[in-house]
Amino acid sequence: MDHAFSPYALPETRLPLCSSLPHAGAASVQQLEQRSFNAWPAPRNAVVGDWLLRSAGGYTKRANSANALQPGAALTPQLLEHVEAHYARQQLPSIFRLSPLADGGVDALLQARGYRLVDPSQLMQRATQDYDQPAANGHLQFDSQLEAVWLESYCAASVHPPEQQLPHRRILESIGMRCAYASLQRDGRALAWGLAVLERDAVGLYEVLVHPDHRGQGLGRQMVQGLLQWAARQGATHTDLQVAAANARARQLYESLGFATVYGYHYRVKA
Repeated sequence: MDHAFSPYALPETRLPLCSSLPHAGAASVQQLEQRSFNAWPAPRNAVVGDWLLRSAGGYTKRANSANALQPGAALTPQLLEHVEAHYARQQLPSIFRLSPLADGGVDALLQARGYRLVDPSQLMQRATQDYDQPAANGHLQFDSQLEAVWLESYCAASVHPPEQQLPHRRILESIGMRCAYASLQRDGRALAWGLAVLERDAVGLYEVLVHPDHRGQGLGRQMVQGLLQWAARQGATHTDLQVAAANARARQLYESLGFATVYGYHYRVKA
């Protein structure tokens, strides 16, 4: 059952919503949202009012949702109908990703229109610093460009439906920033994956995955630490990532590595 949304269900926002300073360091919520749009791009975009409508063939809600562009982003019933029609023309569900930039009334409107609240998530961040790798549990390999073997092995481990593989590839091929496609290899086989994207002076982590048959062996920690080392070598001041609030194991790992939640967000999906 979808209960009435309470703002207290989300973590406290520890950064200003916007900043007049250049995009640097910890940044503001608005700047971090922009960083995420650039680092995890949607091949198709439209701006409607205060909202960025992102479309990527249905792969990930993050790349197939309406996102607030500025603090106090408002949504009227008329604008909502326009957004719904935009996604309907692409045969995609109408999804809103609600960050702290969205006006408080947006959630109530969407709930009244039958949108379910799903996947509360957190943006976590830490100051970038280098340190020694833990005891090797495999060999970390880094590639600056997307290779077919990386994508194929990642998709197999994550059990992607075949229809999602092409949209996934298009998102990755759309990234215009410096990247590190990482895989943790053992006996010639990839057991963990990760992607780091340098966006201005910070790095975002994406696609961190450990093969289901090899979890609980410290591979996720080794992968994230390797990506943090790569971020330090790029001169990044901060590293950030996004994680589902329900993924307690991942959040505990990130917290143990110095990440802290700076704000929360959630999705509203048309029932």
